[in-house]
Amino acid sequence: MYPFLCRITCVLALLVFLGGCSNDQVQIDKKADEKPVRGGVYRRAFADSYIVLDPAMIKDSNSHEVCRQLYDGLVEFDNDARVVPALASTWKISDDKLTYTFTLREDASFHSQAGGQPTRNGGRKVTAADVVFSFRHLLKPREDSQASFFWVIKGARAFTEGKAADIEGLRAIGSHTVEFVLEKPFAPFVSLLAMINAGVIPHEDSETGLDKLPVGTGPFRWVEKASDTIILEANPDYFRGRPWLDRLEFPVITDEETRFAEFMAGRLSHVDVPDSKYRSIRQDAKLAANLLESNLWGINYLGMSMAKPPFNDPLVRKAFNYAIDRDTIVKLVLNDRAAPANGVLPPGFPGHDDALAGYVYDLAKARALLAEAGYPEGKGFPDIELQYNRDPIHARTAEFVLANLRDIGISCNVKEVDFGEHLSSIEKGAAPFFRMGWTVDYPDPDSFLYTLFHSSNIGVGYNFSGFKNAEVDALLDKARFETEMSRRVELYRQAEKLIVEEAPWVFMYFYTVHVLYQPQVRGLSLSAMGESLLQYRHIWLQPAKTPADKL
Repeated sequence: MYPFLCRITCVLALLVFLGGCSNDQVQIDKKADEKPVRGGVYRRAFADSYIVLDPAMIKDSNSHEVCRQLYDGLVEFDNDARVVPALASTWKISDDKLTYTFTLREDASFHSQAGGQPTRNGGRKVTAADVVFSFRHLLKPREDSQASFFWVIKGARAFTEGKAADIEGLRAIGSHTVEFVLEKPFAPFVSLLAMINAGVIPHEDSETGLDKLPVGTGPFRWVEKASDTIILEANPDYFRGRPWLDRLEFPVITDEETRFAEFMAGRLSHVDVPDSKYRSIRQDAKLAANLLESNLWGINYLGMSMAKPPFNDPLVRKAFNYAIDRDTIVKLVLNDRAAPANGVLPPGFPGHDDALAGYVYDLAKARALLAEAGYPEGKGFPDIELQYNRDPIHARTAEFVLANLRDIGISCNVKEVDFGEHLSSIEKGAAPFFRMGWTVDYPDPDSFLYTLFHSSNIGVGYNFSGFKNAEVDALLDKARFETEMSRRVELYRQAEKLIVEEAPWVFMYFYTVHVLYQPQVRGLSLSAMGESLLQYRHIWLQPAKTPADKL
């Protein structure tokens, strides 16, 4: 999905591509005699203030979570990572898999007010013209948008690059019908449309207006950003019915222990579980009853810039992979709440290969590779710096990484920065050795492998290590336009093996997510696509009847 801001805050021509894989979705089971109650304020804290409100520009998980409440796309993901209708009531795909025609529902309206003021669209109904406008907005020439994901649409890339005035493969063919034509058959196309970046906005709005006053069709509408707290309220005119909750609040609390204390004091509705508290929570019957846990389709990694010394040498990159003790980091830093990574694709995800060997902790191999690279016992190795975004888990992980590198004679400094600065410097290539995470945008290997390793995404996408391999490019190009899933998986596994052999990253661990919720919370659910897909419109609060109903 997007680069992870922190450890756990921070989707096929339709369902066939998910095969039989499980996403370990978990949810709160409400009692059979309980009926949803309207009202209440739901508070969920973020660790970082970095939030983008324009869907075309969203690159991080927190912005995704907030804007998922404000905007709808043509389709969306349900809690099982399946593509289901949203603003589109139906769609059809041509026999040649090139033309996708979507029919819009006729009862969806834009927010009638935002920030306490009437909106420019006046709460009018959504039309095909809005969809076309939204994609032109997404694909327009500018820096930092997510346009490249959608270049499979015919003429989209030429439009983004300023070489065409229109998008050849996009048109409204009626007031409520939109047609997309692709350059080539692309199996996960409908899943792309479920990304928050494809959220539909009213054609009266501009990108400046969206940043200051976001308006969509979502179940909640914008109120304000008060200090560091984002406030949304229920949309009374939502086409699927008004949400149960009256209000959502997203305060910023940077310290995880403070967030947990606020939760225990009853001032947050759910909270990510700090590693320091995990074992005690599991051993406390009352708290454990309110714990949700799930695998998460994402990976934490240490990226290395392959264009710059010393990381332009594959021997060095492999030495780092053998030198870093992932098992101990997972055990001591993460309390065994993750799985050491053997590659890029996580367990349970389409294409994951259990047989992929990956790297294991082996100091002898690390030292031998380092010596072969010309740095025996680390002698002559240049000064390096590991950069990570501010978070206690990243800081503790960095301590272990530095100790591991010292064991092979390498001295490494650290640089801790806020996430916005961290992401910006990595995008500019200014951080040759960096921590980063990635969670899936859509449940297809393309979302990981093409996005993160195809050479076309160097400098304009998320190929932050500058990985470039002609054989891998060819495999990924072939796989994304292959319509038979079994054949696609075979191609992706070949590509992943080559990627791991070149070691552009230190493959650290696959994510899990752990959430503690208040006893009165109902309808909260998690999936392997993470908290950024939380459907707050399904959540409601059971009024506390006795002191025992509170933690």
